[in-house]
Amino acid sequence: MTSRSSSFVYAAAVLSAVACLLVSCGKKDEAKVSADDTATYTYSFAITPVQTWNPTDMSMANESKIFGYTSSGLYEYALNDTKDGYKAVCEMAEAFPEDVTAEYAGKSPYHVPAGADSGYAWKIKLRKDPCWDNGTPIDAATYEYSLKQFLNPQMKNYRSGNFYEERLIIANAEAYYEGEGNWDDVGFIKDDSYTMTFVLDQPLTPFMFVYNIGLLSPLREDLYEGNKQQSGDIVKSSYNTSVESSASCGPYKVTAYQPEKSMMLSRNEKWYGYSDGRHKDEYQTTNIYIQFISEPATQLSLFLQGKLSEVSLTVNDLPKYAASEYRVINPLSYTWKFSFNSDKESLKREDSAGINHSFIANKDFRHAVSLALDRHKYVETIDIGSTPGFGLVNYSYVADPETNSLYRDTAQAQEALCEFYGTSNIDDITGYDLANAREYMDKAYRALLADGSIKDTDRFQIDLHMAVASPGNVRRTAFLQEAIDGAAEGTGFEGKVKVNLVTDQDYYNNMKKGNVDAAITGWGGASFDPYGILWCYCTKEALSEYGFDPETETCTITINGRELTKTYTGWYNALCNGEYVTADIATRCAVLAGVEKALLGTYIMLPVSYWNSNVLVSQRVIEGADIYINDLVERGGIQARHYTMNDEEWEAYCAENNYQLKY
Repeated sequence: MTSRSSSFVYAAAVLSAVACLLVSCGKKDEAKVSADDTATYTYSFAITPVQTWNPTDMSMANESKIFGYTSSGLYEYALNDTKDGYKAVCEMAEAFPEDVTAEYAGKSPYHVPAGADSGYAWKIKLRKDPCWDNGTPIDAATYEYSLKQFLNPQMKNYRSGNFYEERLIIANAEAYYEGEGNWDDVGFIKDDSYTMTFVLDQPLTPFMFVYNIGLLSPLREDLYEGNKQQSGDIVKSSYNTSVESSASCGPYKVTAYQPEKSMMLSRNEKWYGYSDGRHKDEYQTTNIYIQFISEPATQLSLFLQGKLSEVSLTVNDLPKYAASEYRVINPLSYTWKFSFNSDKESLKREDSAGINHSFIANKDFRHAVSLALDRHKYVETIDIGSTPGFGLVNYSYVADPETNSLYRDTAQAQEALCEFYGTSNIDDITGYDLANAREYMDKAYRALLADGSIKDTDRFQIDLHMAVASPGNVRRTAFLQEAIDGAAEGTGFEGKVKVNLVTDQDYYNNMKKGNVDAAITGWGGASFDPYGILWCYCTKEALSEYGFDPETETCTITINGRELTKTYTGWYNALCNGEYVTADIATRCAVLAGVEKALLGTYIMLPVSYWNSNVLVSQRVIEGADIYINDLVERGGIQARHYTMNDEEWEAYCAENNYQLKY
């Protein structure tokens, strides 16, 4: 899972094996691109089921992926002309935003400092040709209505915080959301029908404003209102949960949907991009067919029949397909970790006669588990091709968009990890120390026995929650069991601890309620804002690990020679909403690294891998770029994807090969 900022989306429930480099496209480089404008080109893939693609409430990666096909942002990112980088482009906006801070400096009801001349107020001129798939025009009033709904105090929408507590903090938005202000004071000004201005509480650079304004997705008013209903004490909308409740302002629209089974998206012929001359040779895909399938073996079988355009490879698949010219490997921004409940009382609810769960609350036990995790072995045998994960933020995150320097490469980030793991060089970190693990395990057992938390006759159980009992998740369970067994050897825990795999489709929510002992969790997304990812770890709203209160727990960090103490939530607010928002990159990285190190020291979240996807791509598919650029454009995505055969030709080809294709 990931934060709610523009690119932050919750991680998919099913993990797949992955790696960092692209395998050469080989023969595909020479393939002829099909150019039949009357033919159909369907891109098909399988994912776990979704419940909604409503932008005010969606939380899972798969939901955001579907929504992305049906929407266009004010600004988006595309491959550059040389296909080795990216560029920002105007979509629903006619031009890039104009900084009009000086017009609002010192003026009520906003809080722009007197004399401020940049970063606080941004004027956007909209295109006049965008419309909804039913022909209804999209203008500044559409965006005003949409922002009102994101912040609607009666709805408490999941993504409301995007506009008052994260990186796009709109003036007076929080007061309106809390029911303590009227709308006229909020920093949204409809200058005219196709011009709007956003006034912020915190300044943003031009890059970061363009990057974060993607948080605001337009809503089709008639459908959003028509699907509202009372749900307990709040109002919710079932907008974008069915074909009938769906709206599109993007290149595709939902035309068929069978919950738990499949979804079809087809071209939205009302989309301006098909006729505006700005998208030449783009969006050759005419249809997107999605099947909701969790079982990797079933997905691979369909792929080999030619019925899927891509498939993620598991550890079992790689020996056969590692050398395939159709295998692509993409570095992703997700960090996967073992998350633990540290609240003794909620864990005790799981105790039964002779079976103890509450021992997990002991910090020394969790410390021992961390030391017993052989992360190199984990990526070699489970997340093959991924990178061993030692921090909470991986190598995809850019500390400074102006120089493209990576957070993990900064001196501050490297020093924090070296200090935590006790090395002098970042390359020497393994995190694996079985002898030390046994010392902490023994210490934990003796302390728990002494204070009466356990009995010498107890057995111990950790219920490890995951969405499905896939082969990969079974291996993850076995990996944790092996690590604990190794650490327990020679201690009172030896032979007494069982890791039990529990299938739980709603385990993220159950974790927040204290109903989960442990789980595999992941955060990622918004790779150009590593500072914002602290939202995931330092706010009660996002934190997965029950028993840790970021609003009261404190940590001390040395910043520019001064020792400073704040709560974890306080550090997040200072870095993203307060005194460090405009600090230099070195200072911001020092704050982030200090908080990251302190969080690791709680041992409630034990990172194991930096995720990379390992995918087979159909023989008829040609991606836009030969290298993975970043999570903004990937290899060009659906926009730049082309085909060597149309659907009819592909079906004939698959039939000629008896629906058993060779990869």
